[in-house]
Amino acid sequence: MPNQLFLPTAGERAKLAESVLDNLKEVVFQTDASGRWTFLNPAWEELTGHAVQDSLGKPFLNFLWPEDRKLNQQRFLPLLKREIEYCRHEIRYLHRDNSFRWVEVFARLTIGPDGAASGASGTLSDITERKRNEEKLRFAASVFLHAGEGIMITAADATIIDVNGAFEKITGYTRAEAIGRNPSMLSSGRQNAEFYDCMWERLHKDNFWQGEVWNRRKSGELYVERLTITGIRNARGKALNYVGIFSDITKQTLQAQHLDRIAHYDPLTGLPNRRLLADRLQHGMAQARRRGSRLVVAYLDLDGFKAINDEMGHEYGDQLLVALGSRMTHATRECDTVCRLGGDEFVVVLDDLHNVVDFMPMVVRLLEAVAAPVVVDRKVLRVTGSIGVAVYPQAVDIDADQLMRQADQAMYRAKTLGKNRYALFGEDLQPSEAQLSGPVEEIARAISNHEFVLYYQPIVNLQSGELNSLEALIRWQHPVRGLLPPAEFLPLIEGHPVAASLDNWVLDEALRQHQCWLDEGLDISVSVNMSSPKLQEHDFVERLRAKLQANPRVAPGRIKLEVLETSALEDIGHVSQTIAECAALGVPFALDDFGTGYSSLLYLKQLPAKRIKIDQSFVRDMLVDSDDLAILEGVLGMAAAFKREVIAEGVESIEHARMLVQMGCLMGQGYGIARPMPPQQVVAWAAQWRLPEGLAGCRVLGRNSAQLLVATVEHQAWIKALLGYVRRREPPPPSFIEEQCRLDMWLDEAVHSPQAGELVQMAYRLHEAQHELARQMLGHLAHGEMSALYDAAADLERIGEQLQVALNRLVEGG
Repeated sequence: MPNQLFLPTAGERAKLAESVLDNLKEVVFQTDASGRWTFLNPAWEELTGHAVQDSLGKPFLNFLWPEDRKLNQQRFLPLLKREIEYCRHEIRYLHRDNSFRWVEVFARLTIGPDGAASGASGTLSDITERKRNEEKLRFAASVFLHAGEGIMITAADATIIDVNGAFEKITGYTRAEAIGRNPSMLSSGRQNAEFYDCMWERLHKDNFWQGEVWNRRKSGELYVERLTITGIRNARGKALNYVGIFSDITKQTLQAQHLDRIAHYDPLTGLPNRRLLADRLQHGMAQARRRGSRLVVAYLDLDGFKAINDEMGHEYGDQLLVALGSRMTHATRECDTVCRLGGDEFVVVLDDLHNVVDFMPMVVRLLEAVAAPVVVDRKVLRVTGSIGVAVYPQAVDIDADQLMRQADQAMYRAKTLGKNRYALFGEDLQPSEAQLSGPVEEIARAISNHEFVLYYQPIVNLQSGELNSLEALIRWQHPVRGLLPPAEFLPLIEGHPVAASLDNWVLDEALRQHQCWLDEGLDISVSVNMSSPKLQEHDFVERLRAKLQANPRVAPGRIKLEVLETSALEDIGHVSQTIAECAALGVPFALDDFGTGYSSLLYLKQLPAKRIKIDQSFVRDMLVDSDDLAILEGVLGMAAAFKREVIAEGVESIEHARMLVQMGCLMGQGYGIARPMPPQQVVAWAAQWRLPEGLAGCRVLGRNSAQLLVATVEHQAWIKALLGYVRRREPPPPSFIEEQCRLDMWLDEAVHSPQAGELVQMAYRLHEAQHELARQMLGHLAHGEMSALYDAAADLERIGEQLQVALNRLVEGG
């Protein structure tokens, strides 16, 4: 059946049109020739608040805002004159609540049959909201143009897209010069990269930043501005723009700085004065209590200054004080405070120390700085200094004034002892008045001069290839002798307080470096060696806790401490307790150079270290020295019994690594893996490190195979010794010719086993042949039959190569 088109009737069309008109949001209107409403749809009531029925028949002018009625007639006039076909304009309509609505009017003339205008028709659209927004924009533009503060608008990538007149006036850059550039064109260099990183971090987090910034005008002049930055984001939170509003506060800032300088700084030397010293000291003492660190007050009085003032005049004395103040500032760290109390008295606050003796190299540098000659107007001036030292905190709580008095008393004590030295306050702080000298003084000075560096050697899993940790190894970057290994300098300070100071530096540096690696995406444990005196300090654990709290990004388990086995046994009770307390903090311990001490089961039980590091002297020769291999075997057995992890030092080759894995030692370090390297090379090395092919598939041997491996090494060592004896007259080997050796016992048991195969039988025959040749060689040697001796030796080596191949296959095959 064909489709039929059903058209609506005239009545249906009328109803449809009426429905459309009723639902339109725009007002549809019609007027007669006199301007009276003849038609209005329901949208009229929403626009004006007047009912349609009450409005029909009334002049439309009655509904216009009174101030706009005359304007409306002017705009309709061209339409009435038929100069235009329609008109469109914006006008205000009166609302029933006596407010107005902005309306866009669209109108045409209605032409009657006689061709005369019979009225008008069109639409009225409410544009009140749009008008309000336009007004806001005009207001904002006016504020932008005429504001007294500089305003800069950037895109999301910080490219400048607009600036106002105040920006041009403050910075000296015109709008044309600024648009398209980055705000960094104003940078003064006063703020570092970290400052701007924090600024952007806050903007991304809070969409707002406020602070003071030193910038540079186009002329090069520096100025300081109070800056507020606000981000503009879309509905999805994506940054679209940033608006910076700033005012020039240079004058106020300089005035405040001047007043602050007068109040807190010595007018002659520019150093902090007594008032600022009191603030710094209070703050430093509070910080020391919170961090568990130490603070030192060094009270310095010049020796011989009065004579210079009396003989040469105050002008020379003043210039000498200025020069010495500058020297002392350069001899201390940024965190320290050098103050002038008045006259020839200075106070230095050494902050954030972690050991009683850490201050010694710093105080020595202060004495040297003061004692060096000063040239004023071609005259050489010389003085020395006497320093009194007081340390905080102490056994009894004291305040800042008491600490200063203690340092003052100690200073007078230094003068009575001969001047040009320092003295400590209190009998319990007795690295007393003794001056550092010789190599110890040089090492103490090297600590202050930051001449020590840490190299790092990887510790890896020899089976999986996983990078387990890094051992921190100290080096001295000597200004004359170059890079020195620890053996060149550590023995010189053994047992001296400077050694503990160096230990302290190593731990701090390892913590700092670990955080640097975290920033580079490498999260790896670091092992740090601690000397026995350091561990025996009564507050070692508390200081370690403070260091970890000061470095919250370093997980406690990521720092591993190592102590020499021989050092740990000096006071096994105290060291054991220290290891246990550190373990409670999450910091594990390792016994380093294990095997060089007593290595008894009792000591291993008493020292709760999680790791045992086998000394490299046993690992290096394990391939050829049966005694070293036997020690390794014994240590591995003890470690397994006490559930300790074992690390082998001195892994110099793939062969070493393979045998270690076969023996059950999976962790190793040594030149065969990587040499110690500076920290900046570690990340790249870790990225490219792969387990060597020679270790792929290597597995831990079963008990029987491990015994065969040890027996094989023992046999090779005996053969080597025998050949050295007959050829070079080296000491004779153990007499295994007539006695049954370890390999002989293993092969004898294996060959008589029901499971013995051809490989075992061949190894048994080759081993017997070697022993027979050994007997012949000794006979030839005894009778002086050198030709026959050398022939037998050659046969011994040839058979030995065949035997080694067979034994290797037996070891690998289990």
